[in-house]
Amino acid sequence: MSQASTARAILGAGLVNLDLWNTVTQKYDGFGDALDSDKFEIKPNFEEKTSESRSHLDYGQARASVILAKPTEITIELSAGDTKALAMQFQGIVEKLAQPTGATTADGVDFTVTDLDIWLPFGKRNLFGEADLVVKNEAGTETLVLGAHYEVNYLRGEFRFLAVEGGVAKGAKVKIEAKWGAVDGKKILGGRVTQVRCRARFDGKNMVNGEVVEADVHECVLGSNNGFDFLGSDFSAITLTGKIVTPKGMTEGYEIRFPGVSA
Repeated sequence: MSQASTARAILGAGLVNLDLWNTVTQKYDGFGDALDSDKFEIKPNFEEKTSESRSHLDYGQARASVILAKPTEITIELSAGDTKALAMQFQGIVEKLAQPTGATTADGVDFTVTDLDIWLPFGKRNLFGEADLVVKNEAGTETLVLGAHYEVNYLRGEFRFLAVEGGVAKGAKVKIEAKWGAVDGKKILGGRVTQVRCRARFDGKNMVNGEVVEADVHECVLGSNNGFDFLGSDFSAITLTGKIVTPKGMTEGYEIRFPGVSA
């Protein structure tokens, strides 16, 4: 297909891909999966300097005017819930969240009830259900009743011992027999990275005439100063803004291409 003729309008569609700079390895991680995005905006900036005449013949008129380039701004609004993208939103770094399947010994483990009516961490997430859970007093002679003496948050792996008659006292020890499943995920340590250095690219087309459009940002520094509402009434977006940088050895910070393809 030859390159499309000039379109009468532009309506862009496409995907965004980011290549993040790894501060540990001191190199780019490489481009991964493309991300659904609602905005990929490049905004050139300039500063205008004007010399105004003080002559009585043309007072106030421009006798010289110069347009000076300023750093180009970039705004990327990601709609995909990618972990790396969320890490940029929360100025954080991504770490693995891993836990193998396991179980306590047959007699259970000692657990100190440091407070009542407060959720206390057991130390293992993804606890199995009621059939695989037994809580007894320290001597192991009495079994506490789930719902009457204590409650469980199975996913987080937390117990809440209730201040009720027949329950355990604050500071007492109990024996917990439990099983837990494997956890394989990720976590974001928020507030650890104030800026994101990356390369970015856009692969799309003009919906008006089907012309292919590509944009490559050789380097940019992004940050987020927008809130992220987990309970928003509409879809939540990740908005990143910053400046495009011209890398060493290059004469421009980005390029836009319209690659006509021939059969």
